[in-house]
Amino acid sequence: MKFAGQAAIVSGGASGLGRATAEALAAAGVKVTILDVNEAAAAAAARETHGFAIGCDVTDATGVEAAVAAARQRHGPARIAVNCAGIGTAGRIVGRDGPLPLDAFRRVIEVNLVGSFNILRVAAAEMIALDPLAEGERGIIVSTASVAAYEGQTGQAA
Repeated sequence: MKFAGQAAIVSGGASGLGRATAEALAAAGVKVTILDVNEAAAAAAARETHGFAIGCDVTDATGVEAAVAAARQRHGPARIAVNCAGIGTAGRIVGRDGPLPLDAFRRVIEVNLVGSFNILRVAAAEMIALDPLAEGERGIIVSTASVAAYEGQTGQAA
């Protein structure tokens, strides 16, 4: 797929790998929409990439649907979606203060797993409705993960 001129959404695009991805896509001529729970940081990243920022919690189904619709309104349908939103709550299963609160574990799973799926489902639904490009593709979705996905790390229970 030729990226120049296409529209993209990058979840977690306000910092770290997400921001670097948004910057690289923008440098390649892509119209980037940055989705991030930190609206101020998303706005700053969007200014630097000449993109569009939307405050968005990837775990919220209605919020993601609305964000993708707003991105479509601004840049056209996204043919590129990159999942970079993720959190890592430090905490051992059992620490000095007892067991890790279940809600801390649950929040990591909600953002990193459910949030990624939420972006996948909405982006794929948008892409599947598009006419194929010259080489037959309708879009591309990339999901990222920390090295912790492959190697357990002390203090990273989820």
